[in-house]
Amino acid sequence: MALLFDPKIQRTFAVEPELMIGRAWLCGLRLDRPYVSAHHATIRWAGTHWEVRDLGSRNGTFLNGAQLQPGRAYALTSGAELAFGQRAESFRMTDDGPPQAMAIPLDGGEALVVEKDVLGIPSESDPEASLYRDVDGLWKLEDLEGNLTVLENHRTFDVASRTWRFSCPEVVGSTSAGGYLQLPKPVVLRFSVSRDEEHVELFAEHDGRGIDLGSRTHNYILLTLARLRLEDVKNQVDDAGCGWVYQEDLLKGLATTATQLNIDIFRIRQHFAKAGLGDALNVIERRPRTKQLRIGTANLQIGQL
Repeated sequence: MALLFDPKIQRTFAVEPELMIGRAWLCGLRLDRPYVSAHHATIRWAGTHWEVRDLGSRNGTFLNGAQLQPGRAYALTSGAELAFGQRAESFRMTDDGPPQAMAIPLDGGEALVVEKDVLGIPSESDPEASLYRDVDGLWKLEDLEGNLTVLENHRTFDVASRTWRFSCPEVVGSTSAGGYLQLPKPVVLRFSVSRDEEHVELFAEHDGRGIDLGSRTHNYILLTLARLRLEDVKNQVDDAGCGWVYQEDLLKGLATTATQLNIDIFRIRQHFAKAGLGDALNVIERRPRTKQLRIGTANLQIGQL
């Protein structure tokens, strides 16, 4: 991911796939400086590298001290020095990696960069919404009620009393290693539980691979949901209705709070995504507007340690 460092304010900016630089309030990198034009320059990803283009600014754009010809694209690499309107005040490109999806607060705060196709907003420690790429290749925003919004590049949305802009590369494809499968194969989850239920180890099988997901505190949430789904299967409940539980009942059973549950759900999804499991976001499903949830796979096994 490309990064620009501004030594004047000691701040690093994540570069969007197409970044407008200038004084105008809609610019992705807004520089409220008198020598900067309203729409001064752009930095964009050209598919294999980054390039900068001056937009006919009054005071010019400078690359490594040399003034650029307006309208012409110049390649950028890590270490490049960029100045907008005044040579003495330059930015340094500290990374020239390909662009990543991100959520950018319009109040001027730090951009949140998506890692492994999962992002908690406004933070991972207090996720009021989850932004993720689904198995259909579309980016989606899920709120705490389970409502989904499809996000296209540059779409704005509100979370945590702030307005954000979604930015992503136009080319569809997972940022995760290996990418998503067109038709995700079901994940098999195997739980091993100690007699006192203090330890819950989790092992997954997916696409011919065995993945040890270890012993995490949030595994107990998955175990609880797995038991509910298996009980419904035993009682011959239709698959579409299997395993659903109201959040309030789950909170009572787990003796936890709604805030902690939301954090744990995000961590579970993030854990699965980092492990490279396809359709990781649906490991826990929410029913919109009902405050019901369930474990997202019917392939479940529970044994003892």
